[in-house]
Amino acid sequence: MYCIRFFVTLSICLLLIARVTLAQQYNFRNWTLEQGLPQSQITALVQDHQGFLWVATRGGLSRFDGINFRTYTKKDGLASHNITRLYKDSRKQVWIGTSDAGMVVYNGTRFKRIAAAQGLPANQINDISEDSLGQLWVATDKGIYYRSGNQFQKYSLLPENTYTSVRHIKDGAVWAGTRENGLYEVHNGQLRHYTSENSKLPGNYITALSTVRDNTMWIGTDKGLARVAEDSLTVPSIPANLSAPTVTSFTHDKQGNLWIGLLRDGLLKYKDKAFVHVTRRNGLRTPRITALTTDTEGTLWIGTNGYGLQQYKSPWFVHYFDFESMSEPRVTAITPDSNGGMWLGTDEGEMASMQKLRPDWHSELPWPKGTTIYSICPKSNGETWVCSSNGVWLIKPGATQHYTTTHGLPSAEVFQTASDASGDMWFATASGLAHFRNNTFVPVPNPGGVETKANCIFRDSKSRIWVGTQDGIYNLKAGKLLSPPELKGATLTEVGSIAEDNKGNLYFSGFNQGILMLHEKGTKLFTASEGLPNEAVKSLFVDKQDNLWVATSRDVLKLSLPQLRDKGRLTYRSYASQNGFRGLEVCENAMAQSTDGTIWFGTTKGLTQYLPALDQRNTIYPKAMLTEVMLFSKPTDWKALGYTTDSTTGLPKNLLLPHTQNYLSFDFHAICMSGPEQVRYKYRLLGFDEQWSPAAEQSFTTYANLSPGDYTFELLARNNDGVWAAAPVTFAFSIVPPIWRREWFIGVLLLVFAVTVLSVVRLRERSLVQMNSLLEMRVHHRTRLLERKNREKEMLLQEIHHRVKNNLQIVISMLNLQARHLQDPRAVDVMQAIRSRVRSMSILHERLYQHSDLDRIDLEEYFEEICESLYAAYGVSTKRIALTIDMPQIKVNIDSAITLGLIVNELVSNTLKYAFPDGRHGQLRIELAKHDEVQFTLKVIDNGRGLPEGFDPLLSPSFGLKLVTSLSRKLEGNIKFLNKNGTQSILYFVLAP
Repeated sequence: MYCIRFFVTLSICLLLIARVTLAQQYNFRNWTLEQGLPQSQITALVQDHQGFLWVATRGGLSRFDGINFRTYTKKDGLASHNITRLYKDSRKQVWIGTSDAGMVVYNGTRFKRIAAAQGLPANQINDISEDSLGQLWVATDKGIYYRSGNQFQKYSLLPENTYTSVRHIKDGAVWAGTRENGLYEVHNGQLRHYTSENSKLPGNYITALSTVRDNTMWIGTDKGLARVAEDSLTVPSIPANLSAPTVTSFTHDKQGNLWIGLLRDGLLKYKDKAFVHVTRRNGLRTPRITALTTDTEGTLWIGTNGYGLQQYKSPWFVHYFDFESMSEPRVTAITPDSNGGMWLGTDEGEMASMQKLRPDWHSELPWPKGTTIYSICPKSNGETWVCSSNGVWLIKPGATQHYTTTHGLPSAEVFQTASDASGDMWFATASGLAHFRNNTFVPVPNPGGVETKANCIFRDSKSRIWVGTQDGIYNLKAGKLLSPPELKGATLTEVGSIAEDNKGNLYFSGFNQGILMLHEKGTKLFTASEGLPNEAVKSLFVDKQDNLWVATSRDVLKLSLPQLRDKGRLTYRSYASQNGFRGLEVCENAMAQSTDGTIWFGTTKGLTQYLPALDQRNTIYPKAMLTEVMLFSKPTDWKALGYTTDSTTGLPKNLLLPHTQNYLSFDFHAICMSGPEQVRYKYRLLGFDEQWSPAAEQSFTTYANLSPGDYTFELLARNNDGVWAAAPVTFAFSIVPPIWRREWFIGVLLLVFAVTVLSVVRLRERSLVQMNSLLEMRVHHRTRLLERKNREKEMLLQEIHHRVKNNLQIVISMLNLQARHLQDPRAVDVMQAIRSRVRSMSILHERLYQHSDLDRIDLEEYFEEICESLYAAYGVSTKRIALTIDMPQIKVNIDSAITLGLIVNELVSNTLKYAFPDGRHGQLRIELAKHDEVQFTLKVIDNGRGLPEGFDPLLSPSFGLKLVTSLSRKLEGNIKFLNKNGTQSILYFVLAP
């Protein structure tokens, strides 16, 4: 009867139980006095061009970098702490409006007050804006003013009023809201006035204005919202629980949604022409909203009245931590059904079915309170299997069946179930696998006969049953657990989850061991070595977008499966509390996807919803900056050291350090408002190291003992989604070498050395010149002496040759006198032969003293004179006996010339005497041939009668022939005589070089 009553309750629960929409918890983060905020009342917010968030409070103006606040007060140049408005213009200046001291502008270095001297007499500044031309407009209690040049002028087209806001739209219209008289529009010189009396304007106190790209103007009043579009003012429908809310501020987020701050009623989000009301139930610390702004990363910043600063980010995660009477339940089971709904189970035994965020928690449940629900398996036939810490529950229409160890279950702890191809059910329990058959459970023997815990069971697309146990992974075949051959060699224990992608690849998780992937090519284990940030994997789930969700003990990872399959590379996004995932820890196998693509996580704090369409990667790289450069790791007053500093950063410019100050430290910071704790840095010092440092969290570094030279410090920063800055921040400086290593000093040394060397060279050259001149004088003197001695020698030789020639001439004359007294013809011939021989020697000496060369004699000229003398002596003319001398130009020494002259004299004499008797005509030819440097041949040839028959020069009694033979030996030669058309006398001889 109890089971029937439960089933009836479960079937009609949608009618009997009130449906309460889940209270959505958004991702809000809060900063108050404890985190460094000077005061808890926020009056205005704006982000500057460097990424700093400026926060106006009643205790001063703070500049926030995502981690720390730096507060400026009157001591720093502020005119007042009563700040009403902040605005960043197109010139990167921050304008600060106050309620009692006019306006102040911050140009990056100092605060400057704008007052009556600049054309702005009003003390109360209510709004600041800028038109499309970059012209600044100010709403004050004395009217609207605009900036022209460096002066402000009053806008005369608007009447006198206390103006609270001013805005511009693209068509050039100026909109101005007042405190009591509604709204004014000035367009093309025409004035239009909107009030609650002549239009649908909710109230005449205009609190805020905001424009959107389509020239739509949103109007905030003290009594609600209005909107002007296409010259039509309408009042949009807001949630019914809001009656005439006071609007304080507007902003637009990165998704194009309009956010509206309400004075006492929280936030309104306008999306898809509908409003969503955000209150404390959704995570706001307070409904008292005073200021809104959106930073460049798309993060929403909220100023509150008394509760500090709040940040709304990561809109893709929505949390449901409170369920009616349950606060932060541990959702241990979550399963989609075939009707598009979801089933939830907790560790305390609560169970609900949910349709469109309307959970129906069942008040009457068959199991005792405190039963942990591990998994819910709804079937298409209306049956629902529930695996719990108290056995298995089968809920059917009209009945509920409970199975425990008495029905054959190996253990009452049942974690998961799966059906095989035939429809039989299999269950993973704390003591192994069990098969449900014939209303009875049959335990499946564990491999090796040892009891083991079966954590999960999974049926893949090929209808194979996989079982993950404490000891490893098994296949179910023919009712037995077998080690799969596909996983041979892959060791994985404490397997807690199994998943399959759309390509048929399987993934197994091993706690503290990583993820094992089984694909057609084999297996691959992904651990910390492959880039897995956390090996303590609890659950796996593959969504319809081909992502593998990995729940670990600390965070949730979304892995890109195409990258994992195709390249074996882990490409992932990590979600933790910093990224908006506030569920702390996902329970085992408590991940599911609904039909609309939403991913659901059962966590230790409740239920978390992931909206993939809103998950946009932060592509805004953090704005990195150097905050301080220090010597020897101590704060350094660069101005006191005599250096010029940058007025914006305070860093030294054109830094030249002596060689003793070579220990530098760099402090730096990068602004990433959506995840400042996840910013990472890389840096390098060009001139010292060329490689980037590993990505690190620390925001400082030190370089010690730097050598003299030029250096450039480069810094890169990465945001919370891994986007690195495109270009590094740089800081250049130089360390000057000591004086003995400076270029000018080295140059002076080189110059001195060069001058010294040059002086030494010059002195040496001068000394060498003097020595050379002295030597030249000595050589010249010696040369003159030698020349004189040579001339004397030559004159002496010439005199000797002349005297020898004269003496020989005397001998010739004596021979001629003696010959005249001789009667014997033979004696006369002998005297004539002697005279010719002496004449040949006389000719030689005559030529020697008549020429400059006293050592060498030209043979051809010598032979010609001998022949001329003989021809004259024998009275023979060259007409009768023609003379031909054919020889190269050659000069020989005196001894060789005398020898050759005597030989030629004897041979030519014989020819003239005997070769041509009776006045016969003929020819005489003298030839000299040179064979090499020392060997010669001398021929004396005539065409006379020739030698007598049987002539033998060796047996001839002729003195002349004997003389020729003897002289030839002196020349290391020999002579022979031939009868060939006359007589040929051929002398082969050697002339020493």
